[in-house]
Amino acid sequence: MPSMSFSELVARAAEGATPYFYQQRLADNGLPDVLHVPTGAGKTLAAVLPWLYRRTEHPDADVRAGTPRWLVFVLPQRALVEQTVRVVREWLERLNSPIPVHVLMGGEASDERDWKANPERERIFVGTQDMVLSRLLMRGFAESRAAWPMSFGLLHNGAQFVFDEVQLMGPGLPTSVQLQGLRELVGSAMPSRSMWMSATVDFSSLSTPDLSRDLTSETVGADDRSGPLRQRLDATCVVSFLDLGDVDAKQYAPALADRVLREHRPGTRTLVVANTVERVTAVFSELRRAEPRAELVLLHSRFRPEDRRWNTEAALAPPGNNGTVVVSTQVLEAGVDVTSDTLITEVAPWSSLVQRAGRCNRDGDASGARLLWTTPPASRHAHLPYEQEDLAATVEFLRQVEGHPVTGEDLASSEVKEVPRIHPVLRRRDLLGLFDTAPDLSGNDIDVSPFIRDSEERTVSVAWRELPGGDELHTMPLPQRDELCPAPVQDVRKLVGTNPAMIFDQGQGHWRRAVRDDVRPTAIIVFEAARGGYRPETGFDPRSKQPVQPAESSEEFGDRHREVAPEAMETDPTSVGHGWVTLARHLEETEQEAAQLLRSLNPDLATAQRSAITRAARYHDLGKAHTTFVTSLRRANPDNPPPDTTTVWAKSPSDKPLRHDPKYFRHELVSALLLLDDDVDLSDDTAERDLVTYLALAHHGKVRVSIRARPGEPEGTVLGVRDGSTTVATELPGGQWLDERAISLRPTTFGTGSLTDRALRLRDRADLGPFRLAFCESVVRAADWRASETGNAGVDHA
Repeated sequence: MPSMSFSELVARAAEGATPYFYQQRLADNGLPDVLHVPTGAGKTLAAVLPWLYRRTEHPDADVRAGTPRWLVFVLPQRALVEQTVRVVREWLERLNSPIPVHVLMGGEASDERDWKANPERERIFVGTQDMVLSRLLMRGFAESRAAWPMSFGLLHNGAQFVFDEVQLMGPGLPTSVQLQGLRELVGSAMPSRSMWMSATVDFSSLSTPDLSRDLTSETVGADDRSGPLRQRLDATCVVSFLDLGDVDAKQYAPALADRVLREHRPGTRTLVVANTVERVTAVFSELRRAEPRAELVLLHSRFRPEDRRWNTEAALAPPGNNGTVVVSTQVLEAGVDVTSDTLITEVAPWSSLVQRAGRCNRDGDASGARLLWTTPPASRHAHLPYEQEDLAATVEFLRQVEGHPVTGEDLASSEVKEVPRIHPVLRRRDLLGLFDTAPDLSGNDIDVSPFIRDSEERTVSVAWRELPGGDELHTMPLPQRDELCPAPVQDVRKLVGTNPAMIFDQGQGHWRRAVRDDVRPTAIIVFEAARGGYRPETGFDPRSKQPVQPAESSEEFGDRHREVAPEAMETDPTSVGHGWVTLARHLEETEQEAAQLLRSLNPDLATAQRSAITRAARYHDLGKAHTTFVTSLRRANPDNPPPDTTTVWAKSPSDKPLRHDPKYFRHELVSALLLLDDDVDLSDDTAERDLVTYLALAHHGKVRVSIRARPGEPEGTVLGVRDGSTTVATELPGGQWLDERAISLRPTTFGTGSLTDRALRLRDRADLGPFRLAFCESVVRAADWRASETGNAGVDHA
């Protein structure tokens, strides 16, 4: 039962803090569409703790039930998530809250299966916009193809999104707005909401073709200006030009480093912000060469997680007697609660400079705080990644306030021109096109990166390993997230041409040599560690030839094989590694788990659609009665054969992956074909036969809309299923019996009545649409996973 007021919750979570008045209004009234408050005014707390209060502690049961069960906190693409994650976890620990905090990143992670298998629990997610928006577009960056539909189906239904510092999102901003509008337009199984936060929000940027309604908003009021927030709102810093003299690009880093050391005050923190990774790395190297007494820290986005965590902790730690100098890119502009007595920054577009200024005397405690600005070295491309006109407009304003103390609100309220950026706008037809996750006939995917970030900022996830050879390479698992480093696509394409690199081919089911065309935001590229490309102290460095210490030793691969073995088109990891579990039992337990999930989630679905979910769960694995699967399962268990050869089994104890003959066999395709067989009579009595069939077909995320034979498959065979091949007779739940059947591939052809046609009609139905359909798909998959764990806990035979 709820037991705390919002003030009590904040006091316990934030060690005695009192909520600001505007934060209390959010707890009382709910999160608005737009939160427009100055930098340093507690936006992270305002997003997280009011949601938590309304979901778990509000005295009104209807408010608790009406608050989305998930909070998804989205930071701009060049941000650090570590501090936000750490702060939120500390709040929850002090509250003794069981709600977990997940980081949405690429790579393999044990907690991802948890939130997908147990979607009914309250959860908090933190991620950068590239990782979150790519999943909302069903093209998750550094995520397996089979995982895309489940991330899409769960994140779009029942989540409160919070987009921080939206003026820094680039094309991700209109995409986030359009997605909210499309959810409202076509409907979802559970309501999802969005809140956009900024100190310099342009309300016109929050109006798109499918979200043009009036937006609710909240800001600081007169009560906050006279209350505890006043000290932060009144905090000032003096603006001054940092003249480096007439230096060229080669002299710039030494000159800036020299001035940094002269301006730094012992015992304080100095922040140095430059606009490119190359310049901050060069300045940091010059500072290290000078061997100052102050601690030096480098921050940018191109580190592996462990190195980035260490650097972030060092940057945020209280300065010692000699102080700390933090050299950073734009990653400090959002999501990092850090202050400084001295901020030295290159000029940037006005909205970015306002965010940087918010990291100078943020708490109002510094005496004589200074904002020292300089211009990038004179060269043809020195203004990048920004527009030259934007930098010139910022310089013009800063010269007007030279020598004056200014507050963050003074800067945020100033009208400084920025060149409007034109971004592609996601439309309904784009979203519908993305629902099909199969690659095109050339093996390519729709590129969603233009909807997420500007071209010069696109990255790909890379890792470094001591690459094994021969058979060991075939069993090498996918990288875990702590191995991954984001790196510019163009730089990685060049590096692939000179350094050995591997990519896992999900279609063919094996590792192969990576080529330039493989380097795209959805991919994971693994480089040979001995050839260099990364240094722990400076991050991704394509010029470095120094061997890279792998984040995880290759000797541990064998121990991790069962958990993170690469998923391919023909693999079925949940069918092995258990005891012997009968098909009838597994189907029955999956149906029970689906029913339990529907009771817990209580989605906005018609009764017939709910029934279709449980019916699909009941029959999702019918295809395991196919002779190909039966043979493969027996062959994978030479030392522990099935205890009863007349029974059809769904799970086996083998640790070996199934090797099908024919190759590429997908049992879920057989399940769908059986459900469409008029003579089988398993779904004739449901009003949603097509939905039952689709959900059974899609329950592994590998066969969904487009159904095509794999390259090299003979005529009359599609995904390892031969036309006219047969199933064996099997028992089904509730005493039902399925006789031996011959399989017809006719529904796999294109045209009216085909599996593809039926899936597209479901996607386009007004009462389903892409969000509800993907949610239904996710529930069946989650139920399957949960039943697999249940079956493993109490097997029919060990």
